[in-house]
Amino acid sequence: MNRMIITTLLLFVLNSCAENKNIITSGNSIQFGTESTLDIITWNIEHFPKNNLTVNYLAELIDSMDVDIIAMQEIWGDGASNSFDNLKNQLDGWNGYRKSSGLAYLYKIGIVINDIYEINNLNEIIRTPYLLSINWNGQDIYIINNHFKAFGGAENEAERKIASEKIENYIKEYLEDLNVIVLGDLNDELNDEESVNVFQNFIIDSTNYKFVDMDIAYSSSSNWSYPSWPSHLDHILITNELFDEFENEGFSVETIRLEEYFNNGWSEYENYISDHRPVGLRLKFSQ
Repeated sequence: MNRMIITTLLLFVLNSCAENKNIITSGNSIQFGTESTLDIITWNIEHFPKNNLTVNYLAELIDSMDVDIIAMQEIWGDGASNSFDNLKNQLDGWNGYRKSSGLAYLYKIGIVINDIYEINNLNEIIRTPYLLSINWNGQDIYIINNHFKAFGGAENEAERKIASEKIENYIKEYLEDLNVIVLGDLNDELNDEESVNVFQNFIIDSTNYKFVDMDIAYSSSSNWSYPSWPSHLDHILITNELFDEFENEGFSVETIRLEEYFNNGWSEYENYISDHRPVGLRLKFSQ
């Protein structure tokens, strides 16, 4: 074989080995789910896939978290459709759906799926919400996945405010008295002043709605979902039909600090996965 060809092949192998080095440590546990709870996370996977190793690392992270459902945003990068299929194939016992809007769901095959559809009649919302209806232990639960308009400025904030109000109206018209979870990258902060808070319609109606991650928003910035700013932009809202389940022993809500699972921390997590951390909700249903 030609010496130049041999040299080229050797360099290719060495580079491939370097690129595929093990950057994920086994020293930290990131398990979030339990056998007795419904475990849901919202996760913006920035410009999926960011890297040719993104799918491999995501499969390992998802397997380690051991949750039931993942509501994803930004599954819209180059090759997103094929990469999403590859991710499903790497996950043993999982399935999922993705829309061209970049919203997607992954769920364990044991979850009973009632329906899944885009909410197309909310024409003021730039990215159409994606609703997943499941049955969990005999109870129907409706999950609405969102990715609100980004960036500051009065116009963008007004669009996020309209989106919040339209979703509330949809719940009142079609999902009244049902178990509803609204989540996603909502691109704004819960702890803004009332006069500029785009979620104020939900916050003031505390009898019917609860942002379960409100305490995170008011806690240390080290626990926020978007540390690069830093800010807390990824939220989970529940309706009052789920208040009891959220207050039962065994519930939890937290920002999952996946960068601690990487040998070199945030820089590697952001390079391979996302600039957002996932936010998880664990609900405990009474027997």
